[in-house]
This record gives sequence, structure tokens and C-alpha cells, in this order.
Amino acid sequence: MDKILIIDAHNAMWRACSLFGPPVPHYRKPTEDNCNCNALWDTTNNACYGDQYVFVNNFFRNLRPLIELFAPEKCFFVLEGHPQFRYDLFADYKANRIVKTAVKQETNDKFFKIKDIIIPLMQHLPITMCRASSYEADDVVATLCENMKQEDLTVLSSDSDYIQLLQRGYPKVQVYNPIKKVFMEAPSYPYVAWKCLNGDKSDNIPSLLKPKKALATINDPEVFKKFMEVEENRANFNVNRQLIEFRAVPEEEISTVDGIRNFPVLKDSFIKMKFQQMTEDKSWDKYCKTFDCIKY
Repeated sequence: MDKILIIDAHNAMWRACSLFGPPVPHYRKPTEDNCNCNALWDTTNNACYGDQYVFVNNFFRNLRPLIELFAPEKCFFVLEGHPQFRYDLFADYKANRIVKTAVKQETNDKFFKIKDIIIPLMQHLPITMCRASSYEADDVVATLCENMKQEDLTVLSSDSDYIQLLQRGYPKVQVYNPIKKVFMEAPSYPYVAWKCLNGDKSDNIPSLLKPKKALATINDPEVFKKFMEVEENRANFNVNRQLIEFRAVPEEEISTVDGIRNFPVLKDSFIKMKFQQMTEDKSWDKYCKTFDCIKY
């Protein structure tokens, strides 16, 4: 049984962008060489290196201890695709994520900027990048788990949707929330059915019942049966189920790119971004050795 770590890439990159950002605006006094945060100042772009690359630094700095914690023999980094079939089914799917404020727009812009930096750098680590252009990352993650269900699987994400995997009867699968630093636990009731009733604000999936009523309904087979006997309820429930439940992705639609251990090139990139602590000899040796556990 191999130890496999599957990382929800979008979740990991967004976490680095939204949770560890600089707390104050960055500026440099005319008489000083460094930014007010003490990071070096990029005179070419008239910007703080810390502000430009702090999120990239956060991502790679936090990747190492997670690899160390789980010591996988194989690691997948699963990227997002565009699930048009869900938008065709419900046009307002994830419509709540449309940026409406200047602050959210700034955060969103920074996310896409760091994403475009991180993904090319990941090819220098022994990690396999996966993507299916017509499916979401969680569909791909679920398909990988199904295809490797006899292995020792750990999914790394703060997205509670992955609780679905814990109710599939796999011999050994766990989902680790890196924000709370805990493993998710499956509830006693059927999670997908409950969520179809409860809805999901984060994905703009409408609620069919209020939270307490949804839980009471799913826990009482007779009440749930009566609810589903109403045609409108049944139709709405089935739409929500298709939005929430993971889809199986055809194997031929999953593209994979195996990263190659190229730590010198990665270090050069980190040096250019002024990641001084990470690239000191002792720290860098520790960083590189962490990935020795990945065998293929």
C-alpha cells in the first residue's frame, strides 16, 4: 500500500493568498533602501519584493511542512477546470463569487498573479500536476481516489465537500484541513443528501430547507420520503445533487505532468524573488531533503 497525498491546488494557492497577506500597505521612504516591512525594495518596478511575492513565499514555505508531515511516496497537485455542465444545469452556479468590491477585486487579482507564478515553479518539484479541462478539481480528486482506492490516501484541502469521500467505503482515505490542522470526520447521516437539502452558500447552491429542518428531514426516513413525493422538491433536490455530487472523470480526460527534481532552478527563482530565509544553505538543504520521501 503506497502513501498518496492529493493536494487541492486552487484551495492551497488561495489559502496562501488570503490568510497570510501583508497586514499593512507597503512603501519606501526616500531616504531608505528597504520597504517599511524591512523587505528589499525592487527599484526597477518601484515595489516591495515582500508585497509582490509574499503569497508565493507563503505557498512554498507552507508546502514543505505538509510534505514532511505526510511523507507521501506519490503526490498529486490537482488544478481546476471549467465544469460547463454544472453552469448549463444552473446558470447561477458560483455566481456569488463574482467580484463586486475593490478589496475583493484586489485579492482576486493577486490570486491569479501568484497562480501564474506558482504553477510553472511546481514543475521543478517531484509532484504530479493533474487537470481535466471540463471538470472541477474535486471531481478529479474523487476520480483519483476511486482509481487508487486500495492505497493509503490523504486529501489536503479545507473544502468540506471532500467529506463525500469519507462515506464511500474506501479502505483508507482521510481528508486533512490544513487551516484547522485536523482530519475531517464523516457525519452519521448521508452527507450529499443533507447538503442537497441545506444548499451551499459558498457555491451559490440554493437551500431547500433551513439548516435545522434539513438535518431533521434527512435523519427521518419517513419525513424525507414525504418531502421527495412533492414533484417540485424532487426536481430541486436532483438539480442540487448534480451540482454537489462528485462526477467521475473519464481517464482519458485527465492530463498529468510529472514534475522533475530541479532544485537548482527552483532556488534561482526563489533568490530572484528575494526569499532569503528559504534559500540560506541550511534551510535550503532541509527544504530539498523533505521531498526525498516522494519515490515516483
